[in-house]
Amino acid sequence: MTELQVAVTGAGGLVGSNLIDYLSKRGFSVVAICRRLKTVEQEAYAQGWKQAGVRLVEADVNNLESLVAAFKGVDAVVHAAAVVDPFGSRQEIFKTNVGGTENALSAAQKNAVKQFILVSSLSVITGRSDQFDTPEDAPYQPTGEAYADSKIAAEKAVRTAIQNSGLAATIVRPGFIYGPRERAWLPRLINSIATGKAVLVDGGLKETNVIYVENLNRAIEACLGQSAAIGQVYNLTDGPGITKKQLFEAISKGLNLPPVTKVMPAAVVRTFCECVSSFAPILPIDTQRKLARYSRAAFRLVGQNQGFSIKKAEKELAYVDRVSFAQGMAQTLAYVAAEKEKPAAIPTKVAAG
Repeated sequence: MTELQVAVTGAGGLVGSNLIDYLSKRGFSVVAICRRLKTVEQEAYAQGWKQAGVRLVEADVNNLESLVAAFKGVDAVVHAAAVVDPFGSRQEIFKTNVGGTENALSAAQKNAVKQFILVSSLSVITGRSDQFDTPEDAPYQPTGEAYADSKIAAEKAVRTAIQNSGLAATIVRPGFIYGPRERAWLPRLINSIATGKAVLVDGGLKETNVIYVENLNRAIEACLGQSAAIGQVYNLTDGPGITKKQLFEAISKGLNLPPVTKVMPAAVVRTFCECVSSFAPILPIDTQRKLARYSRAAFRLVGQNQGFSIKKAEKELAYVDRVSFAQGMAQTLAYVAAEKEKPAAIPTKVAAG
């Protein structure tokens, strides 16, 4: 359906920037929407978008009028803008992740957009317990964690718009996304491995729910213009059976780092992360950033079994032609290694889907 004109919010983030690259190469007419480009890297790939015919529009998801203007004439909106910050202000996270979603929904409706796709998160049904082959219709599990809870509220806003106004919408739920430009969790994990601080919780045998960003791109493309995807929710990962130990080993081997050999029980690690997460909000922001590796989100990554069913996406979206975990991680780590050779970029707050 390459005749569709697709607007992508959060163009400066991991999901948005990679999706814009992908869709423009696939022949879609793309509108890239972001507040402003903050780094040299973002300016560089924005130049590539312009050469590919992508229209770059400056708009803020917290400003309804700017979104109404940005969505003018588009057929579909992929709402990927969100704040990903384990110790960020709950008020600020909800302002963007929930209020921004409500604005995007309103702007889409005012422009009679044909399809709205929300990039949500598997954290909405993860909670604080192990998950095994968990399907899309599992109940929401609020945890008190600002990001995960904000995504629950954002999904509810989309469901309300579907019910009350008949908005044609789809929700996709990726797990921990990795790939070029990832800044939220992978650098912290790499640093933990490099400095000998990483541990294999319960031996690292629990399943992880990572997803290579191109696999997410392919799933979103499969949703665009497809009536069967309207009103649906899809869990998305690289596939079942990828363990924490496999993730750690891939990083160690890919970056020539020492293997992770420390093993700790989940109960101990969970207790420590809960303690850190409880007092971190009262500490200076720089200290909070340093403690992010001990957040509740970090424990989900390393300590909980994250087995989510993707059978629905495989059946309804033909989500079977995926980049393998080994290939996706190899490409990501090659990017990480290449970035280390470049001059330091201007620091920026992570904002991504």
